[in-house]
Amino acid sequence: DITWALLTFFIVGFHSTFNRFILEFRQKQQIKKQFEHYLDPRQVKALQKNPNLLKLGGERKQMSYLFMDIIGFTPISEFYKNKDDPEGLVVLVNEFLDEMTNIILANGGMVDKFMGDCIMAVFGAPLDMPNHAEMAVKSAIEIEAKTLELKQRYKDRGLPDINVGTGVNTGPAIIGNMGSSTRFDFSVIGDAVNLAARLEATAGRGDYSEYPTIYSSMTREELPPDMFHNSRKIGDIKVKGKEDVITIYSQSK
Repeated sequence: DITWALLTFFIVGFHSTFNRFILEFRQKQQIKKQFEHYLDPRQVKALQKNPNLLKLGGERKQMSYLFMDIIGFTPISEFYKNKDDPEGLVVLVNEFLDEMTNIILANGGMVDKFMGDCIMAVFGAPLDMPNHAEMAVKSAIEIEAKTLELKQRYKDRGLPDINVGTGVNTGPAIIGNMGSSTRFDFSVIGDAVNLAARLEATAGRGDYSEYPTIYSSMTREELPPDMFHNSRKIGDIKVKGKEDVITIYSQSK
């Protein structure tokens, strides 16, 4: 009977369409859940619109990496300890990191993770970003400026002084879901990432105390002409785990 044939065809088609809708909806919700705290909302929507941009299995990419942490955290911690106000310390750190996170997200970066008073961010993933080095250095410069603004605000509130060190490096790394079968994070691993962390540990300290932002020659090579020519060589350093000397730069004031 043609009627039953058409009805069956309609039911099967509807069921298939409904199942596809449910799968797509769940996929979009999963993407939102996994990335809403790490990416700018515009990037999350782009991933939801085209999940194929996301390669969860892991891939090797050229990216830029930013590490930032609070310098001299112990005096700040002692200040709140003496006041018996651990909650106040948490509020201050969260307030500060929130300001820095907003800068990173606004420049298209992905906040990979928070490690105490440190932020690790990636530029160029999960969405491609041809100017990832520029955006990473731009974020570091804006973090430096925002810190100066917050220092005055905290001083007016009678709070201790606060400073930051930010390191940026550019190079290849593996990005994808890292962890166990029961718990994993979308993250990056590689020597280029580790070097960014080493540069952060140098920035704003010791011989480089006047340079809160430091980036490598690899990052400098990928900067646009104006930033490239405005960069200033500040030294050559050896970092743990590296045989070669690393030339480091900061932006001219």
